[in-house]
Amino acid sequence: MRIQKLDNSKDCTSELEKFISVWNDESQSITQLSSGSTGPPKAIEIPKWKMEASAKMTGDFLDLDNCESALLCMSTGYIGGKMMVVRSMRYNLTLYVTNVTRNPLKNLAHGIDFVAMVPLQVEETVQENPEKLNLIKHLIIGGAPVSDKLIEKIKNFNCNAYSTFGMTETVSHIALRNLKDKNEPYRAIGNTQFSTIDDCLVIDSKELKIKGLKTTDIVNLIDKKSFHWLGRSDFAINSGGVKIHPEKVERKIANVLNSTDFIIGELPDQKLGSKVVFIGEQHLDTDNLKEQIDKVLTKYERPKAYFFISSLIKTPSGKIDRNKTTAEIL
Repeated sequence: MRIQKLDNSKDCTSELEKFISVWNDESQSITQLSSGSTGPPKAIEIPKWKMEASAKMTGDFLDLDNCESALLCMSTGYIGGKMMVVRSMRYNLTLYVTNVTRNPLKNLAHGIDFVAMVPLQVEETVQENPEKLNLIKHLIIGGAPVSDKLIEKIKNFNCNAYSTFGMTETVSHIALRNLKDKNEPYRAIGNTQFSTIDDCLVIDSKELKIKGLKTTDIVNLIDKKSFHWLGRSDFAINSGGVKIHPEKVERKIANVLNSTDFIIGELPDQKLGSKVVFIGEQHLDTDNLKEQIDKVLTKYERPKAYFFISSLIKTPSGKIDRNKTTAEIL
């Protein structure tokens, strides 16, 4: 692997060098914090052999043997950033490095075969330098759900774009979804296979030696290699005996509001047990907001109350912390 700076910042490679030093030491594993989106971040010991196996799974899927370059624009403090380095080492890619910014492709002037970004970075790039996406061959997007609106924008570019599915416990992603077709399911990489228990996804991976890992992800299982993701069981709202998945409702609302600066939460209710509430940032245009939302939701999904706060609370990895955000209105 050869490292090249994409900008002139002195510190854009310091974090990378620290990780490479840990990778090359005699330890057999690295310590990684989980994202913290469903509770306090917890330290997880990840064997280095699992990271190497995961890198090969992604490489086989994207044919990284026939690629020459990658871009690191995510922090190596998180598993996504670490895995970009491991993949680059595994496939001897030239790794271009830039500071972690909202628009990491701003200084890019040549083609890159492989890039990983979070949805916010892709959104900013589309707004400020959309032509840069045509310099990318393979783009994987992870860390948070990709909105339908962003998917529609991505279709206009030449890059092969994929949404990732995985968690720290599975060493980054174990499934990819081709975003050029919004009806495309998530498809397993490597010898990963899927099943369900109580509609929750269960993962088996021969390469990662994972057997029967039950997640809290509610899915529509197509077959043992593919599924459609619906939401998280730990976020499901039981209102009057009807189960409502906030993520599904949020996708509907985002399409009419052209914004993701809100969440669907729940509050206690004497009659319903729990009631659906809308929590949004104060800058949202509230004119006819309720009317627009009611048009795209079923009667059970429609919020029973609306709250506006200065900003949604995020985890260190950029995900919305639903529990803390909802606690702001209690």
